[in-house]
Amino acid sequence: MRATSHAGCNTVFRAEVLWISVFLAIGAVGGLVYNWPSDPEVDVEPPVAVEPAPAVEVDADAGAEPPGNEGSAALEPDLGENPQAALADPDAVSGIWNDAGPASKRSQPIDFGVLELGDRLLLGGNSIGAVKHYSKLWQQANLPVDCAVLIRLGLASELAGLHQQAEKHYHSAIRVAKKGSAQQLVSLLGLARLWEREGQLGEAISLLGELFLVYSHEGYPVIIRESIHQQLADCLQRRLLASQVVIEALRKEPMEYHWSPVMVEPILELADFKSPTDPPANPASGLKLLQDYDGGVSLMLVQAHLEGISVLELISELQRLSGLQVIVTEQAKSSLVGRLADVDSPVMPVSMLLDHVLEPMSLAWSQSEGVLTIMARDELTSKDLASFDLARAQRILRQVQLSLNKEEGLGHASGVERTAAAIMNEGNNARLSGGWDVAVEKYRSARDVGPADELSAKLYFNEASLSLVRGEKLNALHSSYMALDQTLSAELQAQVYSMIADLELEFGQLEKSITAASRGLRRADDPAVFARAAMTLATAYLLTGDPYSANAVLFEASPSLSGAPLERLASVFSSFARFQHVGPTLGLQDEGQRVVLALAALQSDDVVSYADALIVSKAYSAVGLRSNAIDRLNEALDIAPAGYWNERIRLQLAEMYFASQALDKANETIESFGTVSATLLPRVLYLHASVQLELGNLEQSEAICRRLLSMEIDQEIQSSALEKLGQTLQRSGDHYAAALCFAGLLPKSEGAASEAGGETAVSP
Repeated sequence: MRATSHAGCNTVFRAEVLWISVFLAIGAVGGLVYNWPSDPEVDVEPPVAVEPAPAVEVDADAGAEPPGNEGSAALEPDLGENPQAALADPDAVSGIWNDAGPASKRSQPIDFGVLELGDRLLLGGNSIGAVKHYSKLWQQANLPVDCAVLIRLGLASELAGLHQQAEKHYHSAIRVAKKGSAQQLVSLLGLARLWEREGQLGEAISLLGELFLVYSHEGYPVIIRESIHQQLADCLQRRLLASQVVIEALRKEPMEYHWSPVMVEPILELADFKSPTDPPANPASGLKLLQDYDGGVSLMLVQAHLEGISVLELISELQRLSGLQVIVTEQAKSSLVGRLADVDSPVMPVSMLLDHVLEPMSLAWSQSEGVLTIMARDELTSKDLASFDLARAQRILRQVQLSLNKEEGLGHASGVERTAAAIMNEGNNARLSGGWDVAVEKYRSARDVGPADELSAKLYFNEASLSLVRGEKLNALHSSYMALDQTLSAELQAQVYSMIADLELEFGQLEKSITAASRGLRRADDPAVFARAAMTLATAYLLTGDPYSANAVLFEASPSLSGAPLERLASVFSSFARFQHVGPTLGLQDEGQRVVLALAALQSDDVVSYADALIVSKAYSAVGLRSNAIDRLNEALDIAPAGYWNERIRLQLAEMYFASQALDKANETIESFGTVSATLLPRVLYLHASVQLELGNLEQSEAICRRLLSMEIDQEIQSSALEKLGQTLQRSGDHYAAALCFAGLLPKSEGAASEAGGETAVSP
């Protein structure tokens, strides 16, 4: 009886030991990835409810700690929503490994129905639903340290905008995954995307640069290599666009850049990717010069297999192999001391090697006449730093194009989008450095790739913007309408409508300009685009004789018309519009005084376009300041493009000279027309006849009047021309012929009036 009791006690004791071992193993493994809640939601007996100790030994398969996990538990989230279920059976411990993919092992039981549904939701764009379904795997799992699930949770949280949660999942996946595996690289790339979204571009570029130096060769999956190139290009491009120098350039010459979306399906495939059991043999360590060229480091190629090499030693070795003279500034030298780098590439340009090795230390480099200078980024001027960042962006964009053309791992549609976007962005950067011809070729090459949807619309917008600055207005208008036809983005629509409004205004299509500016105003969210559309709309209303609508637009848009120059110009426009509508009155409502005050506050550089100068001239003329009005008209004539407005500004200037009795200047202005459109020719001829009459050139005045009367003109112009001819004949002594003219009859003459049509030369 005593022996039986003793055996039973031993059995109970062994069961307790097994339970304790199981719980400690679970806590130790979980501690590698997460901080479990301090009060776990499981029923345990007091002797077992102890915190996991680091000295506990666990099963090598279930709890082996990856290198570099010291202190990881302190960095992980407190997952109160992930209760641990009590183990039902001690035998379940041996079954926590189960196959979830082709020849791959899982560290937790997987409900494939939940996993597949989460994948479908994520691929369908329902990232919130995917997060909820992936989270169920936590709640049902005993050991939630499966790398594929962590990657999925990180990706779904990232796409759902839960950046803090996504970063924690990616950190956990990085610690759990095997070093250098596809899963770890995917997690690192996800972390870099999060930093990019949060504006931590320096950290993202440094991380991606280190990945580029080691994992961008053909020993790794295509999607890994191309993702490194693409994300690095996006980060470098965003940093370039954040430069104040580039911001100012884009205000004058707007351009659209394209950012390719996250590739969800390839990431899900890589989450279950089986790494090779036998890693490839490491090549011989060292640095080898493959191609030397006197023209610069961009054409020098090296083969590098280096691990933990001093950056100073690497620079010295490059100097020895290439024969370059290397100068390192004192500030840069202090940053390089003690810094190490890893490089593993069968072939790499020296320029890109320097780019990514020096980035973590915030260093830059330049080459001039065979001398390579390494300096700190803050030692450069803002313009030089922008030039360096632009050159870096161009180098990686060319690498993106090269890798996409070489491989087809992204699929046809995604490959087309990324290739076209890289070419277009490279063309945009060429424009920043003044390479308009290069940009034209790049845009043409991007169009040949066959982009679609929003990317095609952005490309059309960039083509329109480039055509506009090159003076090709019709091409710009065509490309603008093409961009409008292909975009669903309200932001891009607002920019395109604003551009169309300006172009239609320049072509004299005021109604179309009003329509486009109104639509752009309704869609604009950017203050600069909103202000541009509002000013164009007010200008078009004023030029069509609708001051009431112009004032209403300026009143509603006044909070967005910020900036001293724009505020002063808008004040002139609005006061002039009210003056036209209300008229001159006395007292507090005297808009004439407000026009004078607004004009007095205006500065010379506030007027930037011919339309602005024309309206300011009209405002000066309305309050009787004719000399100022003439000066503004001359200014408008100097900057007005040939065509519709050039003719009308010239005619208005001649009329103002004539009203001021500056007859010689009026005659000179009229004779400078050269050619006149058929619609404006009658007014020009009538003014010319009036000027010649006042100058005493009666024969020329009579000839011009008879020429005018021989044309097909409306009744009003015909009556005025007959009266002017009568005045001319009366002053020449032919009273009978003058009487006929005053009676509405055209007297016969010996000369025959020349026929007019289309574009007609003005001649006395």
